[in-house]
Amino acid sequence: MNMLESSKVVDIFLKYDVSKTRDSSKYKLTELDGITNTSLIVEVDSKKFVLRIPGENPDVIDRESEKHNTLLVQEEGLTLPFIIFDEENGIKISEYYEIYTYKDKDFKDPVLRNNAFQELKKLHNSEIVFQNNFKPTEVFISITDKSNPLEEEAKEVGLQVVQKLNEIGLEEKPCHQDLYSRNFVIHKDKTLLIDWEYSSMGDSYFDYADLFWQNNFETEIDLKNKSLDELGISTADEIEKFEYFEILSMITWGLWAMRRSPYDNDGKMSLNKALDKANNKKP
Repeated sequence: MNMLESSKVVDIFLKYDVSKTRDSSKYKLTELDGITNTSLIVEVDSKKFVLRIPGENPDVIDRESEKHNTLLVQEEGLTLPFIIFDEENGIKISEYYEIYTYKDKDFKDPVLRNNAFQELKKLHNSEIVFQNNFKPTEVFISITDKSNPLEEEAKEVGLQVVQKLNEIGLEEKPCHQDLYSRNFVIHKDKTLLIDWEYSSMGDSYFDYADLFWQNNFETEIDLKNKSLDELGISTADEIEKFEYFEILSMITWGLWAMRRSPYDNDGKMSLNKALDKANNKKP
């Protein structure tokens, strides 16, 4: 952390009156892992905080909706509270909590997996009405590079998938929509969800398919089948709907990865996997 970045943190803490300490040497900063945002543990005045400074996302996040939705899930006890949330720039400051952060392998543990599933079901079955922010049935269209043949093919498959999902029927429930492992945490023996940047009303099947895809359930067929059964997804029609949402998740995050890191292979792998699954579903 260089002095320029340190001074930026000081300016933020002074601006929002979290601290009155101006000397950057009095701040201890520890960077946290993150894909897009810069997140730091900030120690000052004998207190510890977590600061989020938004990065450049390939899609447009509505920070006003994120704040609104986060406040709703705070009221339901589904997430950790924040101290400052500036919807103009997305800066968020929270008290630092001692937490355990999920890893991919934790979903193999039946207790941890069940706790995660139960929190998702609480969200989906709640009376919360989110402001719309991120629609998986639409966002892939706007982030496609039309000059890239693979992306254009993936977009066309995505449009076909959305058409099929509309024929099957979509529900409107409060959804998280970014369920990679690190967005599940344990605080005081309770599993919670964090980071509500992509939260919106949507179909719970996208949340489940997204959870499976982002956390490598695909690599272990027994784990996948057992988890589907635990979620109550068992009939042929239910599994078909889930599989279409799997393809949509792969396309959405594959295209997102292409915009975020065009020289990495993750996006291409995700898109090719989606195309393979779509081809295998054709009669």
